[in-house]
Amino acid sequence: MVSPTNAIDMHNKLPVGTYTVKYDPMNDVYSLEQIENFEEPKGKVYGNTITQAHRILNTFEQRTGSTGVMLSGEKGSGKTLLAKLLSLGGHHQGMPTIVINQAWFGDTFNSFMQSIEQPVVIVFDEFEKVYNREEQEKLLTLLDGVYTSKKLYVITCNDKYRVNEHMQNRPGRIYYRLEYSGLESDFIREYCDDNLKDKSHIESLIRISAVFGQFNFDMLKAMVEEMNMYNESPHQVIEILNAKPEASSAALYNVSMRMRDGSQAKLERTEWHGNPLSKRFAVEYDQGDEFDDYSVAVFGAENLKSIDGDTGVFVFENNEGFVLTLERDKKSHTWSDYI
Repeated sequence: MVSPTNAIDMHNKLPVGTYTVKYDPMNDVYSLEQIENFEEPKGKVYGNTITQAHRILNTFEQRTGSTGVMLSGEKGSGKTLLAKLLSLGGHHQGMPTIVINQAWFGDTFNSFMQSIEQPVVIVFDEFEKVYNREEQEKLLTLLDGVYTSKKLYVITCNDKYRVNEHMQNRPGRIYYRLEYSGLESDFIREYCDDNLKDKSHIESLIRISAVFGQFNFDMLKAMVEEMNMYNESPHQVIEILNAKPEASSAALYNVSMRMRDGSQAKLERTEWHGNPLSKRFAVEYDQGDEFDDYSVAVFGAENLKSIDGDTGVFVFENNEGFVLTLERDKKSHTWSDYI
């Protein structure tokens, strides 16, 4: 449209703020539209998220080229909070944020991003849902660091196994990769010290968290709120809350068993999926005779002797004197690992 020169607001740099990408298919032109900034966290930030944000921003400042960060884990695990802190921290350093929420890629898109010559934070939220595998492949050039402009790419994903394999173990493209597999016991203990009225329930709550494949902050916050409201134990509130161990992603456990005489048993299977407290399960072991027959030892929740919330180790002893140890495999938590 016709407009006088003094009505045009020109900038040599993109002003600090948060933007999303728009596209005009008729003219094959990309543009930016300003949106609301991420909200500052309300209250105390638990865990080491602030430390991680400072480190990533410092690394980005020290490096000459672009830096990629991948944050993977289920919703409510804390990855989105770190992405927000990186955006807000970037604002304090004079860097705007661009949020990519559609599958933009290709030469025109790359040229558009290259035209933004100043340092900027680019957030790809729920990356594997927005970009399919073929589209991810076409985005690799942007992440390769071949362009002269300096960008901090922040990629969040719920399922790392749906992210292109050429983005993993490639620090040239993705420099940092942080995986969120559930809250650590120190995090839970610190939060409960500040927010739980009856501190005598803290260790019990930590033990319950070990039963979940991935115990996230949403679960912790809801349990503490409910316990404070009704003066109940973790076992009582979990009966009614929408937080059930059996609904959690099936966890993988390494299995070992001691015989009645104290010797180690030879097991048919040394891995097991599930929730150790949700049902009874049978373990097949070699009796050691010449026929190589397997017998069965049965365990249930009533046989539980101890839970280590830090390591995810469950120890059972049944009435026949067999001692079973289940140790959670922290490298893998969901069925998608094996599909």
